[in-house]
Amino acid sequence: MSAPERVDAVVVGSGFGGSVSAYRLQDGGKRTVVLERGKAWAPGTFPRQPREIARNFWDPSKGVFGFFDIWSFRGIESLVSSCLGGGSIIYANVLLRKDAEWFAHDDGEDWPVTREELDPHYDAVEQMIAPQRYPFDFEPYASTAKTQAMQEAGRQLGVPWQLPQLAVTFGNPGAAPVPGDRIDDDANLHGVHRYTCRLVGECNIGCNFGAKNTLDLNYLSRFKEKGGDIRTLCEVRSFAPRPEGGFDVRYVHHSIDDEGREHDTEALPLETISATATPSQVSPVASARIGAETGICSGFSSPRSRGHTGSILPSAR
Repeated sequence: MSAPERVDAVVVGSGFGGSVSAYRLQDGGKRTVVLERGKAWAPGTFPRQPREIARNFWDPSKGVFGFFDIWSFRGIESLVSSCLGGGSIIYANVLLRKDAEWFAHDDGEDWPVTREELDPHYDAVEQMIAPQRYPFDFEPYASTAKTQAMQEAGRQLGVPWQLPQLAVTFGNPGAAPVPGDRIDDDANLHGVHRYTCRLVGECNIGCNFGAKNTLDLNYLSRFKEKGGDIRTLCEVRSFAPRPEGGFDVRYVHHSIDDEGREHDTEALPLETISATATPSQVSPVASARIGAETGICSGFSSPRSRGHTGSILPSAR
């Protein structure tokens, strides 16, 4: 049996926590591998037809490799992404800084950081993601009925309203915003051109014009430029500490050739990669799932052990 591949760090998932962690590790000189279970979706490839949308879910055993996955918990359901860039592909683009007064120290609550300590990190993220505010002073944006209605509602209620920072490019730096302009300096790992927002309102199902500043177009593209290793369709099944230090991460590699074909994903061969540092598992939902299946998180029961794919329920203890 050959020795497992060894790297400095393994990042499980490529969403907000994963992409930032991977970039910072690689930028700091650590040989880093990102394992992402889903596919990479370049702008222009996101499904739009009803037949395509109906199969845009994640269930490789059914031959489905879409970027939506619904997990059921007791009392709540979670829409989880399964694609390169994680939740940034399907969220609503809003980037807010937590108000300083929200860092309360009520009974039983102890915040380990302050807003002042977080501000440099907020600055760093905004510099990379380059958010912009909705250009309400320019047409055709000024005629957006929903934005007008929100402004009027605030006026009638006597409360302030604001245009928050959005991870969307409406205009190139120093230029007036124009829908459909080619975005300057749009180098990305997909190798495709990007264009400013055309107001099509499809942000939550993947932006086909690349106007949405998703993580694959910034953090992960910069990570790859620095020599980082991105492996898509690689689903982590477990991880465990090594006696000599570090961790072994075990994963399966799905094949796009299986798309549209039912097959036994439990029979896929396990591959192992070793990290000298603790693997960074940054999604709290996925952490619970993998931890449960590995036996690390005893407070959760594994969906696979009960025969329900996609459900995680707290164990009765």
